Amino acid sequence: MSEQQEQVTKPTILVTNADIPVCCPPKDQAHWNLHPRVYLDIESDGSADCPYCGNHFELQQE
Repeated sequence: MSEQQEQVTKPTILVTNADIPVCCPPKDQAHWNLHPRVYLDIESDGSADCPYCGNHFELQQE
């Protein structure tokens, strides 16, 4: 029996320098049912992925 897996893509969350430090879950989301907050190093290469949920963050140049 073969299983078919559906690939789910997460939306890209755009952030600016004013949003640094970047954390996931984002500060504007309710936190009661989400994973622990982690801070992401977005400054080194301009993007980062959350190790818990896979949210993708990209730094917009202003």
